[in-house]
Amino acid sequence: MPAVACLLLWLSLPLQGCQQQPAPRPLVLMKTGEQVITVDEYRRDLNIYRMATGAGAGDDPAAEHEIQLRFAQQLADQLVLLAHARALGIEITDRELDEELQALQRDYPDDVFEQLLLENAITLEEWRTTLRIRLTIERLIQKELETNSRISEDDVAQFMTGLQDSDPNTGAEAESDSAVPSDKAIVDQLRRTKMENAYDEWIAALKVKYPVEINQKVLKEILADSARGDESRTAEDRP
Repeated sequence: MPAVACLLLWLSLPLQGCQQQPAPRPLVLMKTGEQVITVDEYRRDLNIYRMATGAGAGDDPAAEHEIQLRFAQQLADQLVLLAHARALGIEITDRELDEELQALQRDYPDDVFEQLLLENAITLEEWRTTLRIRLTIERLIQKELETNSRISEDDVAQFMTGLQDSDPNTGAEAESDSAVPSDKAIVDQLRRTKMENAYDEWIAALKVKYPVEINQKVLKEILADSARGDESRTAEDRP
């Protein structure tokens, strides 16, 4: 066989051991419609949650199990809200995201923010992704609940009556410089109360509209891995 033909035949053969293997498919933890949360995203969001709240992994396996179980439920609710926001066409632009990120960074001196990301093994892009989700949900809640939580004069009057009933001196103190809340503070408080009261019914209806499928087997494995990690840390701490 001519040398050129041999060379062409060799080049046409698959390179065993050198072929690029297809990337493994992300393991989905939960989904609703096209919205999904993978195991990697769950762990990323959990790290960011710990960084934001200071809720580090403790030495109590039962407590850690409860924290992660509750966090998984929060992510399920998040999926529902994002699915509804997507249906309504609610989006956060890159400009809005950058402005919010810059405002957050200004709350930290020097490079403390970047150092916190590094210590928690969180990239800036991962933080941006989580921030975009939070802003999207905030805008959804504002659109669906806050704008519908109108406060009437009767609401304010009932609030003041209740305040005076609980503290008879409120009316007299109002004559002087007292601690009676301002009109704006009263309206803000009443609106928050209305939103909180409406939220449970609202999210319950959305869960029916956007049911979430949770891979219970995968979730149990995550929780079991966490428990084993806690036991290992506890053993290492023993003298």
